[in-house]
Amino acid sequence: MRNFFVCSVVILVLISCGVQKNDYKAVLRDPLLYSSTVNQLTEVITHDIFTPPPAARIHAYASIAAYEVIAKHNRNYPSLQGKVNGLKGLPKAPAQGINVHLASLLAFMNVGQTFTFSKDSTQQIIDKLKNLATDHGMPEQELENSVSYANAVSTAILEWSKHDNYAQTRSAAKYTVNNDDGRWVPTPPGYMQAAEPAWMTIRPIFLHSAAQFLAPPPTPFSRDSTSQFHKLAAEVYTVGKTLTEEQKAIADFWDCNGFKLHVSGHVMYATKAMTPGGHWMGITGAVSAAKDADFEKTVFAYTAVSIGVFDGFITCWNTKFHWNLLRPETYINKHLDLNWMPYLQTPPFPEYTSGHSVISSASATILSKLYGDDVAFKDS
Repeated sequence: MRNFFVCSVVILVLISCGVQKNDYKAVLRDPLLYSSTVNQLTEVITHDIFTPPPAARIHAYASIAAYEVIAKHNRNYPSLQGKVNGLKGLPKAPAQGINVHLASLLAFMNVGQTFTFSKDSTQQIIDKLKNLATDHGMPEQELENSVSYANAVSTAILEWSKHDNYAQTRSAAKYTVNNDDGRWVPTPPGYMQAAEPAWMTIRPIFLHSAAQFLAPPPTPFSRDSTSQFHKLAAEVYTVGKTLTEEQKAIADFWDCNGFKLHVSGHVMYATKAMTPGGHWMGITGAVSAAKDADFEKTVFAYTAVSIGVFDGFITCWNTKFHWNLLRPETYINKHLDLNWMPYLQTPPFPEYTSGHSVISSASATILSKLYGDDVAFKDS
């Protein structure tokens, strides 16, 4: 009778507390967990209102931290140390047992937390990852080892990031606005200062310099109604007044303006959205899932795309602020129709060349190399 009572108590305890799980390895190597973590960091970046180039910097360094954990434990993915500009001093793989997937996730988030402002939000993501490991049976020592290695890798990546000239650009000279013909000036409704006019001085990751791949010059500025420049502006004006619902839907899909002002009478408020780079991070996750990529290849894909986006913005901004070309909205309001407004709000930097086009081509090229050209996916 006594034995029966003891067994009954044990069973009740197990039922009330839940049977101890021991599936942490399977849970943590799920590539969807990694994609979800990237998406959560993107949400923090969006909330903190980073402009597109700095947002790309966050994704790139965080992704490289995650990748370097993988690279130290999988010969199919070589380290980037010695292959990209200035990366050195990465820690050796630990002698003690770690969970590579948890360490990769935590290294990613450690860098993301350092670069973003909402520390409480990023700490919640980190804590949830640790709790997930514990709840699914990870031994305490393995957890400690994994956390320690993640910290070591992220510390090395953060030290590397300190030498990319980002800190120096925080106090760089602002863009000088003047009324020279064809030169970019702030646009309505916020008339905000130019975003990151010194971004071309940031150290690239793979590029030798911001000027390595120069875009051809833009169409020469002209106010002459017979000029090619005027014809292009007139085309934008005409199309903008007769947009189809499909064209509006396409525009809305790619409207990744991180900080958009809305004006109604005397009331002004802002809304936030993910940046173009954040959008391509989401697409990378969707394509990786569609191709059933494992954890390691998913991390590799995110890292490759994030580097392409980061370097793409550097070379794009070099072109933008070399030519300082005015926006169509400015030309049209001055020479065609004072009251015309574009369907999407104009972001605060020069027109040529298109940031969306540069980083989208880079991202699509990289994803095509990894997964092929003919890939269907859903982007939510």
